[in-house]
Amino acid sequence: MSTITQTYTRTDIRKVFENFQADLQMLALRTQAMTVDHAQKCAYDICLMALEQCLRYVHVQLRDSHGNLVRVHRYSVKDDILSDSQRPGGNRWPCLPGGTLWVLIEDSDNQKLEALKRSGRLKINWGPSYWSTNYSGMRNDGARLYSSNSYGLRRDTFVT
Repeated sequence: MSTITQTYTRTDIRKVFENFQADLQMLALRTQAMTVDHAQKCAYDICLMALEQCLRYVHVQLRDSHGNLVRVHRYSVKDDILSDSQRPGGNRWPCLPGGTLWVLIEDSDNQKLEALKRSGRLKINWGPSYWSTNYSGMRNDGARLYSSNSYGLRRDTFVT
């Protein structure tokens, strides 16, 4: 028999996602590929998904005007992180005329996510995406950790 104890609270989740929100807002400002208002709505929804325990990954993809990947932040939800949190940063992405900033999510519990969508609490109408989340043709440019107690996000950055 085994037991699982969580040493984090909803406040810890919110604290971690403040760093995510700071990243996303900075990317929106720097790339001009998304409005800051839309970035704030995305961050709000994604934090809510984390609070409802139905979030596994978040992918923030910068694509050029032809749809080619330029840069990616992939955030992995971790509930067993033991590292100290780092400050937001590493978001000096280029401004691309006609570029787009896409925010994709991967759920950890589809039933919980669908219930959350039906609840009317989300600010964005999240739908299916056909963009790839396979970054094998890109170089991993390092990781950053955002954590509070044992809850956290690992952000891996991929570049062309």
